[in-house]
Formats: sequence, C-alpha cells, structure tokens
Amino acid sequence: MFSGLRYFKLKAFTLAEVLITLGIIGVVAAMTIPTLIQNSFEKKVVSQLKETQSIISQTVRMAEEEYGDIEGWELKQDEKSAIKIAENLKPFLKLATDCGTQDLNSKCIGKSYKYLDNTSVINYSTETYKYKVSLLNGSSVIWQAIENTGAIQFNIDINGSSKPNVMGKDLFLFQYHNSGLYPMGAPKTLYNYKNTCKYNGKGSGCAYYILNFGNMNYLRKK
Repeated sequence: MFSGLRYFKLKAFTLAEVLITLGIIGVVAAMTIPTLIQNSFEKKVVSQLKETQSIISQTVRMAEEEYGDIEGWELKQDEKSAIKIAENLKPFLKLATDCGTQDLNSKCIGKSYKYLDNTSVINYSTETYKYKVSLLNGSSVIWQAIENTGAIQFNIDINGSSKPNVMGKDLFLFQYHNSGLYPMGAPKTLYNYKNTCKYNGKGSGCAYYILNFGNMNYLRKK
C-alpha cells in the first residue's frame, strides 16, 4: 500500500556541533561588532561636526552684519566679553539650553574633559570667561574671546554632555577670525594638526583633520 512512498532519515546536529557553531559565531561577533559600533560613531561625528560648523559660521556672519566685525566687539578673555559675544550671537542661534558662563549641573557640557592621550582633566564648567550653550541639533558649544587677537574660539561637543568627553573624539576646537570659521589644526590657527591630532596627541587640532580627510583614522595606533 505504501510502496510508492519513500522515507528519508533526517540527520540532526549533535549538541557538540551546535555548541561549536555558536562559539564561532560568538567569536566573530566579538571581533566585528565593536568595529561596526566604532565606525558608526565616527561617521556620526564627522556628519555632526560639519553641520555644527556650518551653523556657527552662519551665525557669526549674521551677527557681524548686525553688529559689525568681531574685531570691533572689544573682546578680552573675560566673562564680560563672553557675555557680549552671547548677546550678539544668540538672536541668530536656535538654542536648546542657555547655560551661561557656568554649567555646574552639566546641562550643556560634560563635567570634565580629557585630552586624546588620556592626560589631564579639563573643567570648562566653572571657567566664567567661557559661555556654554546647547543647540537643537544635539551639539553643545563653548565660546570665548582669544586675548589680543580679535578672534573667538569655539569648542564644539558634538553630543553635548554625553561621554566620551575627550578632545579629538567628541570635542573639537575652532577659531573665528577674518570673517571665517577655521578648524583648529588648519594653517594659521593655534595648533598644528600633524603634532596634535595623532594616537598619542592632545587632540586639539583634530577638527581640521576630520573636515579635511573626512575620517578619524588618527584614533588607530599605527
């Protein structure tokens, strides 16, 4: 009656084979997932930094059209100048939070920052000659006058008070002068990217590296 049917014997995996396969998958995942996460983070940093640079650049230019070139703002490295810059810039900025010259509760920036080489701790929150705000795009910005230069320094933290809070990873420096916003590390800025933007460097010139090369390869030890 059943002569026309064929029966097949299915071969199942043994428990040992399953465990070995899962072990291999786990090893591969452990090797690749951190790299994927890091690559995703770096792409976000590059994109966010470009966007925030554009916002700040346009803001200062509009402020100059309204209040004259920054060289005429009588800038000094003190709290009065930080507030003066704020008064001129804020009408043209879309702010999420205005933290003023002190940010003790880390509403805008991290409690402290480290250099790329993991040395020293920088505490911007209590430095009253620096003004702190957070933008609607998720970045936070710190600005201050640079003494005797007629320039303004902008520190951009691309993810606000969130970690890692490391210069060259999520914190980047810019300098506005001669009607242009220049990333630190560029020619004629305070820091040379070749000396500061490397695996064991301070990270102060990495804004230029990112915007010039479009990546963060300096984070990998050569």
